[in-house]
Amino acid sequence: MAIVLIIGTLYPAALAAQGDGSIRGTVTSADHHAVMGARVAVESPARVAASDANGRFTLRDLTAGRHEVLVTAIGYKPLRRTVDVAAGQTATLDAQLEPGSLMLSSVIVTATRTPTEATQVASTVNVLTPEHVQTSPARESQDLLREIPGVELPRTSSLVGGTAQIVSIRGVDEGRTVVLFDGIPVNDAWGEWIDWGRVPKGMLDRVEVVEGGTSSLYGNGAMGGVISFFSRPLAPGALNMMVEGGSRDTRHVFASAGVPVYGPLTAYLSGDYQDGGGYTLLDPAKRGRVDVESGIIQRNLYGRFNYAPSGKVSAFVTGHLFGDNRNTGTPLSYQTRDQRDVSLGADYGAYTSGLFSVRAWDGRQDEHQRSTGIRTNSATCATPGTVARQCEDSSVVANIPSHDWGVSAVWTRTAARRLESISVGGDYRRMTGAFDEVDFNTTCPGVNCGKVARTIWSGGDQELSGVFAQAIAAPLAPVRVELSARVDRWSNNNGRSVDATQGTTDYENRTKTAFSPRLGVRYQVIPTLAFHGAVYQAFRAPNLAELYRKQISATSITNPNPDLKPETALGREGGLDWQPVAWMQLKGTWYVADYKDFNVPVQLSAGPPAVRQRLNVSRSKSKGGEAYLALRPVRQLFVSGSVNYDDARVVSGPAGTVVGAHINRVPSPKQTIRASYASGKFGTWTGIWRHEGHTTTLQGAWLDPYTVVDANVQRELVPGITGFVSVENIGDTRYQINLAGTGASTLISYGMPRTVRIGLQAYRY
Repeated sequence: MAIVLIIGTLYPAALAAQGDGSIRGTVTSADHHAVMGARVAVESPARVAASDANGRFTLRDLTAGRHEVLVTAIGYKPLRRTVDVAAGQTATLDAQLEPGSLMLSSVIVTATRTPTEATQVASTVNVLTPEHVQTSPARESQDLLREIPGVELPRTSSLVGGTAQIVSIRGVDEGRTVVLFDGIPVNDAWGEWIDWGRVPKGMLDRVEVVEGGTSSLYGNGAMGGVISFFSRPLAPGALNMMVEGGSRDTRHVFASAGVPVYGPLTAYLSGDYQDGGGYTLLDPAKRGRVDVESGIIQRNLYGRFNYAPSGKVSAFVTGHLFGDNRNTGTPLSYQTRDQRDVSLGADYGAYTSGLFSVRAWDGRQDEHQRSTGIRTNSATCATPGTVARQCEDSSVVANIPSHDWGVSAVWTRTAARRLESISVGGDYRRMTGAFDEVDFNTTCPGVNCGKVARTIWSGGDQELSGVFAQAIAAPLAPVRVELSARVDRWSNNNGRSVDATQGTTDYENRTKTAFSPRLGVRYQVIPTLAFHGAVYQAFRAPNLAELYRKQISATSITNPNPDLKPETALGREGGLDWQPVAWMQLKGTWYVADYKDFNVPVQLSAGPPAVRQRLNVSRSKSKGGEAYLALRPVRQLFVSGSVNYDDARVVSGPAGTVVGAHINRVPSPKQTIRASYASGKFGTWTGIWRHEGHTTTLQGAWLDPYTVVDANVQRELVPGITGFVSVENIGDTRYQINLAGTGASTLISYGMPRTVRIGLQAYRY
């Protein structure tokens, strides 16, 4: 609540201090209807507003001079207008939008690292617009992505389970999709895992998802694609506050504000706090005394200083504190993450004459975990008898510190005639991490029960650097070509394990390289029909956890392997975009990707204890498709449906591999239907139907299909204040998220039950 008090104190001063110019106006359609929810933005200084039910908007605190305003809205073509702003004066812009794409109405930067209309790129692109974000029933940023069938997430909500979450696209499994927030990596330095709580939903402006290998621009890890989150900039005097509560003691508070500092120097403050909403995952028939509701407390505090003396010069520096504390379902088990990081950036120039952008970051993360062993009752348990799951004992306590810092730079210039743009850039990233593990004896009851059995420290560091170039050209009027290539080099250094029993082992340093080209083509056959295709090569370097983590228990030993090679992908895709009439659009993509040298744990000896090590021995092939249909039968109603099918199978692997077996955790198939009705009088009503077919757990056990429906209703109560009700899993569907064990010992975990949240949001652009 401290951030709310700070913002409440500074906000009146922010209103009084505004002295620069502004732009006001309305957004209408070609048939003169007001367009509600249009995004109106200026790039530098960064300003964003949304049109209200009457189409009105205001962009505040703009420096005197000429500004380019970009207006986008679902179902309309993007519109750019140049507006001259005088100091202390208000300029007027009345924007009239022409009918356009129902699904690709945005201008995106992720696909080409250059602002490009989504309808023009030769990639499979999905965008969650500000309207999608605002009206989604999802509580967290991860669950926003469930609307996109091509994005593969665990069935469980990110608010239960562990802090380390995964994501994949096109059947490549965890750690092989780059996730960015304002251009800064979200994948952690140790195992490439993601804590989605670092990206509060309340901060989001939009989300861009590019599917397929994008290593030619983003380098390591972009085998499946890139997910980019973008925060909403706030001008001085702007305010966003939200409070909500609901089922199972859910509590959530978010507040952000823009504050003037001095002249072109402004500040952006944001805070987010949430807890509650947990539940007991395990099947009620198998629960014991140790099974309790999961619990979570998440905290975010952002502070950003922005400096924008003109439309061609801007810079920022951001500080971020993050905490995530979780009980993972039993009294003794827990996971926590605490992170502190700083990022900075600067932009100079303009795309027409050449824009140079640089970003840098430095982050430190401390993660703590405790795992437990569960046993039946005994004389040492509080409850007599032999009921299962009555006692738990600490099995492993681990501390995982990591440090991640890096820098990136890109120069881009748009051009005329046949060459649309050229870009060159490079980046450097250094990651350091360790796994500090304490193993406990779990032979209980017994004289050694609970005593330390072994301590192991293992870790090292990794440096990655790369340079890339891209050219986008239109050699013929209906043809657009994207050609990009990148060279990466990385080194694995200072690897070491310190075993209290076996002593210290130092591992040799290793250096490797990779080349990642991509060719994409888009052919506009007629104004309403276009085809696109691409071929690419992508790669992923093994992460620190795979290279250096050493684990030992009574039954197994996992040895590090600093000699792991990179994994590679060769992908091909083709698709179409067809909009025969203004109120209907269809797009789809078919793809094939061959993955080589996947590193997987391989059993080297049966033991006991069994000895395992990660080796580059697996090959797989993923092929599939996705299709999207959007309908707008009347102006207020928007309906979209999508389907994804991944057929990801093993081609070869270590001894015992079943050739042709499905890759674990790849859903097949997934479908989504979203319907939204927007009215100034009745508010906005949104429903999302989601279905997921048979899929497997990490261990290969099959999970049953399931279907859930989520909904959100919101309406402006008085100018500047909106009330909302969100319901996840309306039907209280009981669906499987994990299976463990076999036969009578099978334990089934279930997904989030019906969750209702009610809240208020106050907003001033």
